[in-house]
Amino acid sequence: MERTYALNHHAPFLLTHALLAEKALTPDARIINMSSFVEKRARLDATDPDVAGTSWNRRFFHQMNVYATSKLVSLLAARELAHRLPDGMSVYNADPGMVKGTGMNSNAGGLMRLTAPLFRPFSITPDEGVRTPVWLARASPAPRPSGGFFSRSRPETPSRLALDDALALTVYTRTAALLGVEPLTR
Repeated sequence: MERTYALNHHAPFLLTHALLAEKALTPDARIINMSSFVEKRARLDATDPDVAGTSWNRRFFHQMNVYATSKLVSLLAARELAHRLPDGMSVYNADPGMVKGTGMNSNAGGLMRLTAPLFRPFSITPDEGVRTPVWLARASPAPRPSGGFFSRSRPETPSRLALDDALALTVYTRTAALLGVEPLTR
């Protein structure tokens, strides 16, 4: 498995399903995954989606494309999970924005390391970056849609691929199989 996929997609998927299996979530739980507007740059074969991130070994590796694609597959899995959650539970994808001091800038390599300083003036503070996830956790009533993409404390439209229900089903079931997780029934 590719490390970026493991951190951005597999870890939240595993944690969520482990908590659900242990019945550790309340009936009105809100699951909030960190997402990114960068998912619109994703490169995913919709006919054969790579949920492990290993196809990058056969293609030109570009850090931003791998990051974007890991965020897209996470969005898709959450979209399908929303249909499978018990009534009352919700799942969201929160885009914090471009936050100063994150690993995305400090750990970047190659071209990203050279261009990261150009984006610093447009970056927001960590306090500003947590506003959307905190709003999703606290808003009353629970924001809609479950499985949706949110930025600046409101629903946003993700990429066309992120809205594909058939692709979401495929990504969800392949991820569950890859990770050895029992998928929730619809």
